[in-house]
Amino acid sequence: MKALFLLRVAESRVLTGLGVLLLPAGPPETLASMPLHTSLAVRMVFPDKQEFSATASVEEVARAGEPTVRVLLLTQQDAAVVPVGTEVWAVG
Repeated sequence: MKALFLLRVAESRVLTGLGVLLLPAGPPETLASMPLHTSLAVRMVFPDKQEFSATASVEEVARAGEPTVRVLLLTQQDAAVVPVGTEVWAVG
C-alpha cells in the first residue's frame, strides 16, 4: 500500500496515560471515511523534514460551539508533542 495523506497538524495535546491527540489544520476528509478507533501505522513528516513512525487511532473530538471533528491519537508510550505543520501519512 502506498502512503495515504491523513492530515496536517494544527495542534497537538498530550493526554496523560492515553497518548498525544493530533488536531487537524483542515477537515480531515480521509479520516471521515474510517471507522472510529481504527488503528493505523503512520509516518509523520515534521516541518524540518525529520520523519517518525508511530501507531495512531482514529477518534472524534467535540468542542462547545464547534462541529465534531475526526482526529488521530498517537498511542505510543513515548509519544511527545508533535510540531504544528507536521504531515501525517498512513503507511503499510
